[in-house]
Amino acid sequence: MAGIIFSLGGLVATFFGGLPVAELFGSEGRLDWADVALGIFIVGLLAWWILVGRSGRLSLLRGAIAGALAGIFSYPVVLAVDELFRISPEIDAAVEQAATVSRLSGLGFLTTGFAAVPTMAVIGIVATLLLRPFYPALKGGDPALKLLRGTGVVLLVLAGALVALFVGLTIVPLDHGHVVGTGDLAEPPGYEQAIASFEAARQREDQIPINPRCASKLLLQESRAAPTVIFLHGLTNCPAQADELAPKLFALGYNVYVPRLPGHGELDRMTTALATVGAEDYVAATEEAIAIGRGLGGEVIVSGLSAGGVLSAWSGQQRADVDQAIAMAPFFGPRQVPAWANRAATNLLLLLPNIMMSWDPQNPEGSAEMDYAYPRVATRALGQFMLIGEVTAELAGREAPLAQALSVMVNEADTEVNDRLIDRLVAAWQAHGAQVGVKVVPLALGLPHDLIDPRQEHANTEVAYSLFVEMLDASVGR
Repeated sequence: MAGIIFSLGGLVATFFGGLPVAELFGSEGRLDWADVALGIFIVGLLAWWILVGRSGRLSLLRGAIAGALAGIFSYPVVLAVDELFRISPEIDAAVEQAATVSRLSGLGFLTTGFAAVPTMAVIGIVATLLLRPFYPALKGGDPALKLLRGTGVVLLVLAGALVALFVGLTIVPLDHGHVVGTGDLAEPPGYEQAIASFEAARQREDQIPINPRCASKLLLQESRAAPTVIFLHGLTNCPAQADELAPKLFALGYNVYVPRLPGHGELDRMTTALATVGAEDYVAATEEAIAIGRGLGGEVIVSGLSAGGVLSAWSGQQRADVDQAIAMAPFFGPRQVPAWANRAATNLLLLLPNIMMSWDPQNPEGSAEMDYAYPRVATRALGQFMLIGEVTAELAGREAPLAQALSVMVNEADTEVNDRLIDRLVAAWQAHGAQVGVKVVPLALGLPHDLIDPRQEHANTEVAYSLFVEMLDASVGR
């Protein structure tokens, strides 16, 4: 009964805490309510049995401590339950899965534990009051009371330290200087200069041992009035992500430029290069792409997926010389972190030492078919893109967006990004009177987070590309 009370109370706290959780039994790879309920139930039951059930001694202090312990240990147990039916028989993969659970648990605990621990302690007190009739009254006092009081003090200090940590991480100022960019082009480069800039970028790539499939790509129409679509690929992917998309857009009459973002596309897929790339490098690469697009002569549409979607949203906020910005499933923050804790999580990832994490713990070497994409992501890189997103949202709260048109794609089946952070930016733009086109990809389609790369599992590029083309057609009035 105590486990059920903890589970129900934890579900209510999770809902009001704003953690994005899927329906009762969510899609594969997505934390759902059943995982949360079962994980908290297991931890709450064990904590109650250890402190109350074995001795039959019930008190408000014991209930509160049982709840606090449930708040602490629910993080890894909930995530472990989520991974339970996907455990790999390979030792190395299973170890990587366990490490991933540990890392995500730590991130969640350090950013939201200050709220979870005292909340679950209160739920423990409620459980004590509800279950009092089932326990006989104590006679002669509780010999373990002194130890319990000491434990209570430790947990109280821990909760205070978590509050201080969260407040500190939240009030740390964002580094705007590395994100705001240089601003609009006073005089766009000419056509020849734009081509020369692209060739210079390719020459720089030739100095790096990159995968040939990951070189920057430029498809040019004969007409110099043709609109240009800039597509910014996702984190750990490369221009090969748009191998099928780029020709499709070219056939529709667009120039297509797919630049390689810094640190991506190296031949050594286990490289740690992403750990050394800063937000300013990604912003500079985006500005260079915009300059090339402007020099080609026609309208410029900056689009991107995930990390590229963050840079697209940034260009929509910061660049008046962008005709349209299309952000597809922008990664402003991980789904496991509530929107109100995202800034703290951003600063935490930037302050902690970098950790290389496998995208798929069951397959730490990555997909053989996608031999151009990195199987690991740097936590520092995640922090850099979250920083760009946080600064963009902060600027959007104060200033109207500068791009001529804005569009956002939200994938309801996405298991990676926090949709509430996307909603936050859209609301900020709309508050300034901007018209924002929002394309919602229905959950029923089951499209993966990376809905652009045709080699992704569960990819349906025919549907995804048609939705993207609809957004483009709206931007150029076709």
